[in-house]
Amino acid sequence: MNSDWFLDEQLWLEFYATMFSPEQFALAAEQTPQIIQLTGLDTANILDLACGPGRHILPFAELGYQLTAVDTSGYLLDILADKLEATPHQHSVEILKADMREFIRPASFDLILSMWTSFGYFEAPGDDQKVLDNVYQSLTIGGKFLLDVAGKEYIIHNYEPLLTREISPTELLIEQPILLDNLSRLDNEWTLVSKDKVFRASFSLNIYTAVELQDRLLAAGFSTVQVFGDLDGSEYDLDSDRLILLATK
Repeated sequence: MNSDWFLDEQLWLEFYATMFSPEQFALAAEQTPQIIQLTGLDTANILDLACGPGRHILPFAELGYQLTAVDTSGYLLDILADKLEATPHQHSVEILKADMREFIRPASFDLILSMWTSFGYFEAPGDDQKVLDNVYQSLTIGGKFLLDVAGKEYIIHNYEPLLTREISPTELLIEQPILLDNLSRLDNEWTLVSKDKVFRASFSLNIYTAVELQDRLLAAGFSTVQVFGDLDGSEYDLDSDRLILLATK
């Protein structure tokens, strides 16, 4: 598997409708007030790392925040730009094609978001920590980092080697996840059967427990790290399908 699988623009093109359905955009709009409540935002400059087509950028822009949208996919960023053109908020969003391993803007953001398991993409040892170090440097003093991933606890507790999901009456998604490297990494083979066409893609993620991520954030320099099971601030446990960490500089 290509260690930089996320740089394959064909992947995002073929699986866009599966990953970024209207329901996903609606969910992000519902999550926006939850994020504001959880982080205690007032006025803020916000960075969304691996923003994709702007699921969270768009509702935050509607509320008047200044935003920076960073992603490695030009295809997804073009979609975001097109969506922004249909709103009066395009001038409040800076769109940048950049790799989170390299993007640093010292002391520039009050809040940095990493949503929907957009962390852990990198195979090289130390790259995930480098991202967290970059995030820390890019925050203002007192700034916060909100990290939203699928926790290792939930992934292992609910692991199935074969999953099928009906996307639409004419589309079926088949997932074949494999746990590797002493349960530290998840590879996933996706097969999308759409009418008379078949598309395949491979994904690979480092997966972490709450404590492992908490330790990494503290190692990056964060003063406090809170752990939650959802954006409402519920306790994290084996039934939590999301692992939410809120780190303060």
